[in-house]
Amino acid sequence: MKLIHTADLHLGSKIESKFPQDKAKTRRGEIRNSFARMIDRARELGADAILIAGDAFDTAPATPEDAAFFFGAIKNNPDLFFLLLHGNHDAGVPFPADVPNLVTFSDEWSRWEKDGVAVSGIEITKDNFASLYDRFAPVPGKINIVTLHGRLGSSPAPDTVVLSKLSDRGIDYLALGDYHAGQDGKLGARGLWAYPGCPEGRGFDEPGEKGFLLLTAENGEVKTEFIPHACRTLHEIDCDVSSADGEYAAIELAKNAIAAIPDKDPIRLNLVGAVNFDHTNLAQNATERFGGGRRFFVSVKDKTSLALDLDEIRGELSLRGEYLRLLHASDLPDDEKNAVLECGLRALSGQSLD
Repeated sequence: MKLIHTADLHLGSKIESKFPQDKAKTRRGEIRNSFARMIDRARELGADAILIAGDAFDTAPATPEDAAFFFGAIKNNPDLFFLLLHGNHDAGVPFPADVPNLVTFSDEWSRWEKDGVAVSGIEITKDNFASLYDRFAPVPGKINIVTLHGRLGSSPAPDTVVLSKLSDRGIDYLALGDYHAGQDGKLGARGLWAYPGCPEGRGFDEPGEKGFLLLTAENGEVKTEFIPHACRTLHEIDCDVSSADGEYAAIELAKNAIAAIPDKDPIRLNLVGAVNFDHTNLAQNATERFGGGRRFFVSVKDKTSLALDLDEIRGELSLRGEYLRLLHASDLPDDEKNAVLECGLRALSGQSLD
């Protein structure tokens, strides 16, 4: 038997703060259609079911459009089973009860069984988090898969999963949701636990390859395979422009740094290093150079600083020398001193502070 383990689809995510309006609209559509593409992949891979370990939606209530799309996709694929668990984001979203191929889990342990596999699940709440571990019982003679949604912790709490409470409890595979980066490990001598990560990165805090896990349950064990799935991979790149002799050269270094990244992938480009030219408008001008071209989206952040001989300036009999001496003697933290130093030296030299 084969199952897809996914989680954290977050349909309806508000991503306007992460992308320009037109790109955000595109990404919202791609995140929604990721679920439809996953159904197609399930058929190609010979999967019997898709297990969604929480946060199918980003908020409760789900938007009517997202709910109609999601549950419509399930209803129109009656040959696939969909095993659906509430997460902390979509707790309270009503799941339809009249869809024969939709299996849902509540705040009490329940299970779905097929072809020698038993999938058990429960929604972790403030009322059951302390007792749910003691009330779990595996199904003898079957491959036991358990699904929960929560972060890892050392003691029971709402929205928390305690691995030690499930170790050596007859669980072959623990299908988790909540972390948006994939993680996995051993669960006692017999089992495995895993977070598949989100199937699509929604912002630059979710970079890297995204996908889902294909589970193959046979011969008394569960084997896993990561299947890349995202239509776009988000990247965060640091580019040291210290060697540049001016803005143009710095942007050329940046172009080379991202040259190997596919044009369709969004990029967060951090320009770093100490430069000896005015970099007031470096990020804005770099963004304009990258914008409007073949690339989907490049967000440029200027994290450079001015290359200064501070000892030499501190010894000057000048206004900027006195400014540096006063700043050096202040009680400001070093990171704040550096920011104030650069702003002050720019102002003293007549440069813009924008």
